[in-house]
Amino acid sequence: MRVRWEDGSKKSFRDSVMRDRAGALAVMEAIDALLEDPYPPSPLGEHRGNDWHRLHIGPYRVTYFVDGDVVAIRRVDKVL
Repeated sequence: MRVRWEDGSKKSFRDSVMRDRAGALAVMEAIDALLEDPYPPSPLGEHRGNDWHRLHIGPYRVTYFVDGDVVAIRRVDKVL
C-alpha cells in the first residue's frame, strides 16, 4: 500500500494542522497506520458512503478513499 495526496489535500493539511505540531504528527501517524489497515474500526474510522471514509484524530478529520493498493487522501480538516 502507498499514500497518494489528491489535489488540494496537502493545502488543506497545511491550513488545518501545521500550526499544531502534535496534531500534525498525530495525523501523519494515523495516515501511516492506514497503510496497515485502511479500514480501521469505529470510533476512529467511519464509512461515508460510496468509497469515501473519514478518519478521526482528535479535532482533525481525514477524508480518504482506497483504490487498490493506494490510500488517497482527499482532505484534512479541523473540526471546531
